[in-house]
Amino acid sequence: MPITYATSHIDGGLDCSSLSIGILKSMPDSPILKAMVIAGKQAHPIWALDRLALVIYCYVQSAKYHYPRGPLPIQVNVRSSLISNASTSCIVADSIIWHTSETIRMDAERLIAKLTSSTRLTTNWPEKTEMTLPINSETRRGVCSD
Repeated sequence: MPITYATSHIDGGLDCSSLSIGILKSMPDSPILKAMVIAGKQAHPIWALDRLALVIYCYVQSAKYHYPRGPLPIQVNVRSSLISNASTSCIVADSIIWHTSETIRMDAERLIAKLTSSTRLTTNWPEKTEMTLPINSETRRGVCSD
């Protein structure tokens, strides 16, 4: 079954406690991140790659620093691609518009500049664990038997 693509848009809050980061297994120079965006009563897992993963990481770190007792979700608008095959889908963020304080924004931008100062995005990336997207051309639907 081929992989198909669609676009999506989520307005909600990025849950700062839900972050998972690593290096994309198939591309060792690519940071990868997974986080939850809460929209209404539902939480949606989003994935981000490369520089956008760095940006999300930096905004979350800034929010955690300025709100050490636990930051509220950061309000965001996420534009993304919905990548699907016959058995699963995942949301891969293309861009994010941040709705947060100037203090968090300035601190995050400073951290982004620090993490992107090297020619390789993974040089200063804090987590080297390999991660994969939950979808690829080999993903198969589970078969149940009675």
